[in-house]
Amino acid sequence: MDQHNAMSQDKDIRRANLDAANSKAEPGTPVNLLEIGPVLVLEKNYTELEVVDALYAMQEKKVIELLDGNRMRVL
Repeated sequence: MDQHNAMSQDKDIRRANLDAANSKAEPGTPVNLLEIGPVLVLEKNYTELEVVDALYAMQEKKVIELLDGNRMRVL
């Protein structure tokens, strides 16, 4: 995969994470990752590793906050 396609795929998985979280709760409200994980893995066909990598990247960029109890919050 070339660098452009990899960057595009990274944006896609990040957007899918945000969309899934926002479909469960308003931004700023904690969302259980077990509620959005199956959507991303089973319905959107991302791997668990892709989902986790995207979550850590978004936390680093202050887009989300990962919380105790397997939860996240969209900032």
